Amino acid sequence: MKRLILTAALVLTCILTVSAQENVFTKGTHIASLGIGLPILSSTYRSTIPPVSASYEMGIVDFGRPGSIGVGGYMGFWGYKYKSSYEGHSSYRYFNTLIGVRGAYHFTIIDNWEVYAGAVLGLDLSSHRFKNIDGQTVSGDTHLGFGYQAFAGTRYMFTPSLGAYAEFGYGISYGSIGITFRF
Repeated sequence: MKRLILTAALVLTCILTVSAQENVFTKGTHIASLGIGLPILSSTYRSTIPPVSASYEMGIVDFGRPGSIGVGGYMGFWGYKYKSSYEGHSSYRYFNTLIGVRGAYHFTIIDNWEVYAGAVLGLDLSSHRFKNIDGQTVSGDTHLGFGYQAFAGTRYMFTPSLGAYAEFGYGISYGSIGITFRF
């Protein structure tokens, strides 16, 4: 009986402690993030500009302890260069930019630490250029179309206004890390 009472008291204390925690992201919270993604690694081409991104998010719906929903904007950019020595020297350059609207569901795990998942929908601007051995541009093209990104991440706030994050998913990069500013 004594064990049952102690166990019940411990469980109740844990529940009250978890519910008393402050959420990292709530309605009215503004978060801006800057990050750098995993570079493209290959034996045939190299990343000339690693994936870089900037995002802004504002909390619009708060569910209390289950979490909150935020929306905002996103911009990401990356590029690579390919050089070939087949039949002389040629090069190929590719650049990609994604600009869109970002939405995510945020859930606080413990004080100052959260996990989140969401998507970006927007415009994808890509361009490529091919040069042959004498340096003349043989072909080039720019394309504007629908772009998207799906992601899941975690964020830890070191101070009330400064934190770090890590995201994984599909889009500009398969993974990125960076800093977060909350205001």
